[in-house]
Amino acid sequence: MSEIPPNFDPPPPPGPPAPELLPWEEPEAGFGSLFPTIGRFVVRPIESYSRMSLTVDLVRPVAYYVALALFAAIVNQIWGQILWEANMRWLQSLLAAVGQGAMWQQFAPQLVRPGVLQIVLGLVLTPLIYLVVLFVVTGVCHATLVLLGGGRNGFAASLRALSYTGTSSLAVVIPFVGGLLGLVWWLILGIVGLAAAHRTEGWKAALAILLPLVACCLCCIAGAVAFGAAIAQAIQHGGSM
Repeated sequence: MSEIPPNFDPPPPPGPPAPELLPWEEPEAGFGSLFPTIGRFVVRPIESYSRMSLTVDLVRPVAYYVALALFAAIVNQIWGQILWEANMRWLQSLLAAVGQGAMWQQFAPQLVRPGVLQIVLGLVLTPLIYLVVLFVVTGVCHATLVLLGGGRNGFAASLRALSYTGTSSLAVVIPFVGGLLGLVWWLILGIVGLAAAHRTEGWKAALAILLPLVACCLCCIAGAVAFGAAIAQAIQHGGSM
């Protein structure tokens, strides 16, 4: 038997395998990896967020969000063209039901089907608008999460998590109710994503998403009430003259 040298150190045991990344975040991942990543967030969102990297270049998750925003813009344009006549009839009947049929006669000539230039402009501007909204919403939600003591991994982690909520844009393929379904889906993904990104409690992530939404809704309601009161006062003042 061979003797072991006195200063021999055995090799260290192999470390744990590197965690599996999302296909879209793999090194050298191409555009084709977008589709399996979408599938994972649709079928297994919790597992997908657990594999989300906090160190991969932020361009990846933001590009994912923009790609799905462009998809949503294209689908909305298609539905807008297909359902144009039905939408116009619905609007006319709604105005007639509330006693504003004359308003339809006034504005109907200005309601024309979007042309090619308008469609192209919409496809260019919509992803840019979505991108601005992403940063604003992330800033508000992250600030709320920090106040709750849950934003330990910084703004970038929140931006990554909310970028992947762009998966909810797929709901636009369902006409009429796609927007509502997409909002509910977005809320669920946002809560799961923030909790995973910051390793924080689910209730903190939920409040970080829901509190700004409730505050926004209350502001919109207050604005609508104030606007309605101003219109009523103007009508009353005009009738008394």
